[in-house]
Amino acid sequence: MNFPMIIAFIAIAAILLTVFIVMSSSKNREAKRVPNYKALFIIGVTWLPIGFATENPGLWGMGIVFVMAGLTNRDKWGQQTKWADLSPTTKKIKLSLIMGLAVLLLVGFLYSLSSAR
Repeated sequence: MNFPMIIAFIAIAAILLTVFIVMSSSKNREAKRVPNYKALFIIGVTWLPIGFATENPGLWGMGIVFVMAGLTNRDKWGQQTKWADLSPTTKKIKLSLIMGLAVLLLVGFLYSLSSAR
């Protein structure tokens, strides 16, 4: 074994040990986290077509798993806030984000059309 391999092995062992310590200390907490099943569903719905488009079976496979986990626990998604119940500041922030993402989508679409020529 050469010196860089030994350093890499020690670094990987240190990372794994740190992850193990963090995971074991989090088990001792009394308040357990509740998984956000709606987020899992959204991640799965996003990963599924990306996996098919990139021909990556790992990505679309995990997408299917996340979609199934989200749908089987749909009753645990929680109550969503209606648009009318949001504060004016929150409405402005969400509307700004939606408009910004729409502009980015349009710019990306126009760029792809112009580079295809």
